[in-house]
Amino acid sequence: MQDIRDTELENLFFQLTDKTRKLNETLLSVNWEDVDFNISCFRHKGEIDFSVLPEVQANLLNLVLEIIPEWQRLIDCKQHATHDYDLSVHTLLVIREMQKTQEYKALNKYDKLVLLYTALLHDIKKNEKEVDPQHPIKGAEAASSILYRLGFAEDFINDVYVLIKNHQIIGLLASNKMHFNAEALAQLLKRARLVNLMAILSIADIKSVKKNEAFFSEKIGQNIEHIRVTTNTYINENHKI
Repeated sequence: MQDIRDTELENLFFQLTDKTRKLNETLLSVNWEDVDFNISCFRHKGEIDFSVLPEVQANLLNLVLEIIPEWQRLIDCKQHATHDYDLSVHTLLVIREMQKTQEYKALNKYDKLVLLYTALLHDIKKNEKEVDPQHPIKGAEAASSILYRLGFAEDFINDVYVLIKNHQIIGLLASNKMHFNAEALAQLLKRARLVNLMAILSIADIKSVKKNEAFFSEKIGQNIEHIRVTTNTYINENHKI
């Protein structure tokens, strides 16, 4: 039986322009799992240069820049000292780390696309070389505008908005840098489906901060799973959310 969200994806594709459909299909088909990210940046002599990547991945990024020119600002945009990668490489690492997981592989295509656009745009408004606590809300608003321009439906845009706006929260909770209960997180994310997507994104985001996943730990992974389970339990027991 076809997943209801894959039916939604078919309907979504039907409403989009050919360029956006092509980007969606390419995002879904390109696999980053085996790509070597021993890359400092994607500039050579001042020009954007994706030639260090395999052809398929390079073609995808050229398509991204054609359709989402805002993404260009991530290239060679340095982050604060905690991070080992510029925003463009970090973003692609997040996609790679998501794609490695069984949780991502088990998703329907619609939810994979939600996560791919979330990862692609989650730091789209992050300030260079500084801690920027406002970048999740700024990024969520910018991503919504971009997806609206590309012709996406309101439900899809809202999913990406919620995930980007709150993309740091589970990681902060898991690292004991923020404290609130399952009810509060449930009120933010509303649906168990989004909690599950957020957990996938959070792990990938944390693993992509430093080389060799040094910012991530087994304990953080365990904490994220505990947060996911307890939040979903609360949501399932309180259908009014």
